Amino acid sequence: MTNVANYCYFLMLLVMSGQAISQPFYTRIRGAFGVESFGITPKGAISADAAFSYYERTFWNLQAGIGVINRGNFRSPTLSSAITHCLILNPYKRKSCYPHPGNYLIESFFEAGTGGFLVDRYDNIPFTGIKKQRLLAPSGIIGFRFNIISRQWIYIVKLRYTVPLLANPLASHAGAGISVGWR
Repeated sequence: MTNVANYCYFLMLLVMSGQAISQPFYTRIRGAFGVESFGITPKGAISADAAFSYYERTFWNLQAGIGVINRGNFRSPTLSSAITHCLILNPYKRKSCYPHPGNYLIESFFEAGTGGFLVDRYDNIPFTGIKKQRLLAPSGIIGFRFNIISRQWIYIVKLRYTVPLLANPLASHAGAGISVGWR
């Protein structure tokens, strides 16, 4: 049993060592709250972001949101989520004698990933009889993310192109979001 535990500890150390020794070329974000419009949401949503798995030039971002859709005779609450991998486009200029440089006013990232939204299609069947709406609408995400850095807050602007992976009348092909994050 102890050999299995030692093996697990060694495996965790090996996996986490890249994150421990890397000094990122961007400002790390702990979390953010904001608003997302279209893209991975049918109309709009209030969202929360959490960044994780930091490396020198990349990190992963997890986003979840809640919103509502009201289009014609169709009304439903929506749940949206996305996971994206972000690559910095303007990294800090580092010098070996100065390992922790200041930050840029604006950091720009390329982001790609997947996301989607859920709707409650059964909410409207007693009233309209519409059964054509899918429950899940997955999308591929590609876009740009701009972090505007201040002393205390990080303002995030996201511009995304979303490709619906399943045909859906509520899915949109482009979206934008604004968030406020902290370090």
